[in-house]
Amino acid sequence: MRFERILLTCEHATNRIPARYRTLFRDAEEILESHRGYDPGALALTRALSRHLGVPYFATDTSRLLVEGNRSTGHPAHFSEFTKTLPETERDFIIEKYYRPFRRSCRHAIDAMMRRDGFVLHLSVHSFTPVWRGEERRVDVALLYDPSRRPERELCDAWIAALRRADPTLRIRRNNPYRGIANAHTTELRRSYGAPKYAGIEIEVNQRVLAVPNAPGTIGALLTSTLRTAAAVKSLSAHRRRS
Repeated sequence: MRFERILLTCEHATNRIPARYRTLFRDAEEILESHRGYDPGALALTRALSRHLGVPYFATDTSRLLVEGNRSTGHPAHFSEFTKTLPETERDFIIEKYYRPFRRSCRHAIDAMMRRDGFVLHLSVHSFTPVWRGEERRVDVALLYDPSRRPERELCDAWIAALRRADPTLRIRRNNPYRGIANAHTTELRRSYGAPKYAGIEIEVNQRVLAVPNAPGTIGALLTSTLRTAAAVKSLSAHRRRS
């Protein structure tokens, strides 16, 4: 797989609130700084992957609490408790100003890559909290995908195997702590693009792992090297099936 076929996105890159809406978030600084406001470490990891892979990335520029960049319009969580009671005209404005430009940019990039290469691997980068509802999540790195789509399943099988060989100490999981078929940017794009042309994988990394100094760069390098190994394995497997 040539790395120029890869699209990188970060849907929860920042906790920024535009000036027009800051009064809605008065006294909500602690929430904005938490995972509810954004994915800590995800943007740094995305940038590290961008450097290692040599591909550009697309990132949201407002908090998920203004509008949820990883959910489809109409989803119950598309607007948070801070914005869901705004008038419909204002919510429509937020969608057009802060949500659709990111989604459109990604689709334009995918379309251009498909015209050029006929295939796109979309890596959507996220982080998750180490503890959820009082229970530790025993996962360090996870790949979320749709098991019914063979390109995604086979690549993730090979990628997870390569990750486990490269660092046996990391707890690697698939479709955990979230399901790869839940409402997300990748699942919406799967409906638009066929399995032979589009593979969408969400990379989820524990925030405890990313909090270690220089961890985004280290994890980014590990993901890149093991992706290269996985792509080679997948290509060999496909060649054998054709032979």
